[in-house]
Amino acid sequence: MGTVISTDTVEVYQSQVKGSPSAAVIVCPDVWGWNGGRTRAIADALSDAGYVVVVPKLLTPAKDGGTDGDALAPTAQFDMEWVKQFPWEVQKPKLAAIVEYLKQQGITKAAMLGFCYGGHPSMWASAEWPDFVTCGIVCHPSMQLEQFAFGGDFLGLVKSVKAPFLIAPAGGDLPMYATDSDFATALAASAKGGDCLIKPYPDMTHGWVPRGDLENEAVARDVELVMEDIFSFLAKHL
Repeated sequence: MGTVISTDTVEVYQSQVKGSPSAAVIVCPDVWGWNGGRTRAIADALSDAGYVVVVPKLLTPAKDGGTDGDALAPTAQFDMEWVKQFPWEVQKPKLAAIVEYLKQQGITKAAMLGFCYGGHPSMWASAEWPDFVTCGIVCHPSMQLEQFAFGGDFLGLVKSVKAPFLIAPAGGDLPMYATDSDFATALAASAKGGDCLIKPYPDMTHGWVPRGDLENEAVARDVELVMEDIFSFLAKHL
């Protein structure tokens, strides 16, 4: 129900704005991009709750046409060599342009919502703009890309976040995201570690939030549950 808007640096999908909100949600998609699965429908639902919501087109150049000119095609498989093109140094100017765009609309604070790959720029944005990014949420996280794709310090990135984060791993996600992992310890050591939360969804597989089959009863149940968790976390910290 939104529109596509171009800044000088990046295109964004912006959900229809109701009223004059002062808070925004920046949705960083998974590797199937800004129009993959239910990504834009989720953005619209967040907008209905009273936030300005934008979904940036982050993963360009797309691979083999991608999805709506971004990221991977719907039937494509994950490609680590292609992902290596998108470290934080590449994404920072795009997110900086979005932050400035939102500020021009009167937005004073924002949350980051990342799916899979999108958790990586979401955590970086928290570390980069602590006065603007007040919280973050990552579903089926892939922040380990900081180490395995970009050669950086994964746990160092986690410790560097300066806002509360809600992490919602699927049962099939890497063991490194367990509640008793080194990741959990690093998250607790971050600036707002006491407000961070890891809530696993053990019956789910990676990608279920924007792309799981809602005809499956368990998926429909947990999509509803995680959306409730997201709205609650935003209400508390945004």
